[in-house]
Amino acid sequence: MQAPNVIGYVRCSEAGDVIEQEGNEVDVLANVIVYFQQIAVLIGESFGLEHFHEAQIQGKSLTVVCIPLNNEVVGVILNSRARVNEIVTQMRVILNIS
Repeated sequence: MQAPNVIGYVRCSEAGDVIEQEGNEVDVLANVIVYFQQIAVLIGESFGLEHFHEAQIQGKSLTVVCIPLNNEVVGVILNSRARVNEIVTQMRVILNIS
């Protein structure tokens, strides 16, 4: 995920083991991404949503996009200039998700 406005990314297993990471701030993301995915699934289930496909955490200067992939989860940290929808589309192509 080397694209403009991408600060870093991390790929973790369901158990929270870091498989791959690159960039800034990814250590923090790696520590919370699996827990965030579990909470997102619980929230989705409470709304009657079958599958968790994507979550975005938006702050003032950063946005984090989390996408589950088989038994893994991928998180990307974006700066405030990023076009989130375009990055998500690129992520889906790279990860081969329809």
